[in-house]
Amino acid sequence: MTSSLFNRMLRIDLGARRASVWDVSDRVRAYLGGMGTGVRILCDEVDPTIDPLAPANKIVLTVGPLTGTAAPMHAQSCIVTKSPLSGTILNSYAGGFLGPEVKFCGLDGIIFEGAAEDWSILLIDDDQVRFESATPILGATTEAAEAYVKETYGSDYRTLSIGPAGERAVAMAGAFSETRAFGRGGAGAVFGSKRIKAVGIRGSHAVMTADPARFSELVAQNMDALRGARAEEYGLVGIFSRFGTGGGMPLVNGRGALPTKNHTYGSFEGAEQIDGPYYESNFYTRRIACFGCPIHCGRLHKFSGTDGQELWGRGPEYETMFSFGSNLLNNDPQLLAEANRLTEHYGVDSLTTGVTIAWALEMAEAGKLTSPGLDLQFGCPEAVLGLLELICTREGIGDLLANGPRRAALELGNDSLARAMQVKNSGFAAWMPRRMKGTGLAYATSNRGACHKRAPIGAEIAGAMDMESYEGKAAALIENQNVVNAIFTLISCRFHEFVTDHETYPALIAAATGQAFSWDKLVTLGERIWNLEKLFNLKAGLTRADDRLPGKCFEPVLGKTSQSSVMEAEKFEAMLDEYYRLRGWDSDGVPTAEKLEALGIAEDARE
Repeated sequence: MTSSLFNRMLRIDLGARRASVWDVSDRVRAYLGGMGTGVRILCDEVDPTIDPLAPANKIVLTVGPLTGTAAPMHAQSCIVTKSPLSGTILNSYAGGFLGPEVKFCGLDGIIFEGAAEDWSILLIDDDQVRFESATPILGATTEAAEAYVKETYGSDYRTLSIGPAGERAVAMAGAFSETRAFGRGGAGAVFGSKRIKAVGIRGSHAVMTADPARFSELVAQNMDALRGARAEEYGLVGIFSRFGTGGGMPLVNGRGALPTKNHTYGSFEGAEQIDGPYYESNFYTRRIACFGCPIHCGRLHKFSGTDGQELWGRGPEYETMFSFGSNLLNNDPQLLAEANRLTEHYGVDSLTTGVTIAWALEMAEAGKLTSPGLDLQFGCPEAVLGLLELICTREGIGDLLANGPRRAALELGNDSLARAMQVKNSGFAAWMPRRMKGTGLAYATSNRGACHKRAPIGAEIAGAMDMESYEGKAAALIENQNVVNAIFTLISCRFHEFVTDHETYPALIAAATGQAFSWDKLVTLGERIWNLEKLFNLKAGLTRADDRLPGKCFEPVLGKTSQSSVMEAEKFEAMLDEYYRLRGWDSDGVPTAEKLEALGIAEDARE
């Protein structure tokens, strides 16, 4: 039967410098694609107790059954590996054009195994791999590495590269693909440990579907719905289309849920100078979109650097407006744009990097941390850019901070851990858990650490759920986590679900692959994946103690807009207990035999 799935992956043995095509096993096929297949492969092939930077770790780059088709907003690809930041299983995503190009190679994914002896560039043409020396671009920025691959080997290659931070094993180093990034969790450091500086991917295959007529009908209906949402003045998708992801910042700030000065306050007086509407109105802007997307939420802005040089930079996205903006008391849009650009050049996740800098500034304010030659004050441009550079080059105090906020705090001591706004060493996103109790529970229970992608953010910030209430949050969160995991097997853009009726997903799967999937079956798959990740983390040594928020979350938020909101410790623990119970786990957060049996993964607890 014709299908959008090739059921083939490319295995690249980096040490032996050879590649082979792997016919995907039935066991892996049952997980459909994207995050699901990546998690299944990593759980089958990687020992959870290994050092994430050891050759035995693997990088599984996957795409989904709708990638490379006409289905809108399915451009993303997923990296699954063991995270050097959190020590957990990691799933990290990037949009753009890399995912479709993997599919055009006639592949559903690429598995990177072992480690190369020398720094290398990998060139992948369909299922053929060449190794080239990366010596000419060692130390180069992600942008320079990308340009080198395209200029030297062909402009039609889609690229993936790491920057100096990935080369130096900075724990929050990302892997960058043109205008998009696998930011969270340190995938760039894992590529660095394998001595892979850049990858070029070029394919020549068409992606077919099982029922082209039905598939075209569904795509047309879905595209109409997305265009309608784009035209709505106050809908999120419409706001993102007009202003980028920073278009939602005024709402969050007004609700007192915008973390400010290392989560001390819930609103920022300078927010209107660094939000999406401000950049759109005051900076020359070019809108960009991923493959097959009608929303165009991406932005390129022209701005002036601190040295007066005229520069172009992607974003900043909303999360960076928080991490290098409100959280550092930075209301300078030029400085924010430059910091964002530097995170991409060095190749680091702007979220956890900014959160780590915010912690360092609070520690400096308390007299517990210094850095020669830098005035470590909130809002100070030299402190912002100086600490960023030190982290990415691992120089001076940057060598401490490059390990992430939790590890840095544990090394510093002096009761500093409570001020590090992280879970599992992964920095908080741009939503305040003391104001949004369900989001706080999401941060605590996330399998990859402090994840906002599966939190009930929309319901809480828009008022559909009482932000401050603890009631019903565990059940709502579990539903979100299962649903998002299911959708990330496809891999749908998170914004796609804001508009698309859930029954559209199994209909698209059937028309694309010929496989009959109900929505309930898809959500159960999401739950199965969530439990598989949990088992991996338990085997890696994580416990209930890792599903907790830092001490600062149990202190009142300052500022009038936040109404002295606080996460009450006893109520949080009760909410966590309820979450475990509804998940079918015991009081320590371990899935019960009955739950694993029901999900068909009981053998994974025994392996």
